[in-house]
Amino acid sequence: MVIVILDFETSGLNPYHSDIIEFGAKIFNDENSFQKLVKPKSNRPISKKITDITGITNRLLRAEGVPWINAYTEFYNWLFESTKGQDIVLVSHNGDSFDFMFFRRIMKDLKNEGIDVQIDLSRICYHDTLHISKRLMPDRTYYNQPSIARTYGITIENAHRAMGDVLVLEQIYSRMMDHLMKLEKINGIEDPCKVRDYIDLNI
Repeated sequence: MVIVILDFETSGLNPYHSDIIEFGAKIFNDENSFQKLVKPKSNRPISKKITDITGITNRLLRAEGVPWINAYTEFYNWLFESTKGQDIVLVSHNGDSFDFMFFRRIMKDLKNEGIDVQIDLSRICYHDTLHISKRLMPDRTYYNQPSIARTYGITIENAHRAMGDVLVLEQIYSRMMDHLMKLEKINGIEDPCKVRDYIDLNI
């Protein structure tokens, strides 16, 4: 079982119509990571609002971004080589409503482009730390990633850049798994499927 911390920066907040503009992914508790700026698939410029949030500009994407098919393929190859046929746990904050949807789109787009996608999506377990935090801390007012990070005493650096958010989320996930073990005696690292059951209120 390989745990992958995942974050996408995107051209907007609609997972059906927005473009990925930056990848960030890292193997949990390992130095192995993937980061890539991406030229929008739609070829539309990103808005000032997105630039204000992320610091990513259209000029930066033109200069350093790679075509979407190259970025998608490189990400897939990294994920495939990093997991080597093992079951995968994908971890993201607000993943069920956002990042995991983009992830599935990547795999679908690659297949549509004739890429032989060998990762079995049915064997991926998805952990949304937003939903984990709502069960662990039901009386909070705010559940965004910076708020959860502050609760766990985690320093926030490079917020709203994919790898910066991944590094913070990795620490949050580690603290959450400790919290879950103490509160519910669920070992999320050894038995990640139980975390999904916990998220879905099955336990």
